[in-house]
Amino acid sequence: MTFIQPPRSNNLLNKILLFLILGLIFGTYWLITLYSNSVGLTHGILDMRSQISQIQTQNAELKNKVFSLLDSANLQNLAKDRQLIQEKNPQYLEVDKQWSFASQ
Repeated sequence: MTFIQPPRSNNLLNKILLFLILGLIFGTYWLITLYSNSVGLTHGILDMRSQISQIQTQNAELKNKVFSLLDSANLQNLAKDRQLIQEKNPQYLEVDKQWSFASQ
């Protein structure tokens, strides 16, 4: 009885197929990892944008409070509450003319 055996010369073809399959598996893993990282980055960016929006809102509220505190009517009421009077003829500190060049 005679057995027909296929030629063993397709060893190169097997190595090429193995290399392509391993490349396909590695490429698929790399693409999944890349996609996961990009989705995580996108969610991080959206979270940062919402935080920036909240901080801008808080900043605007603080500015409104500061401006309302520094309003001239509020400052006059504060001066009256603390019994402060407005000086009609204020005397300012004067610097000697001799030392005026030092402040330049």
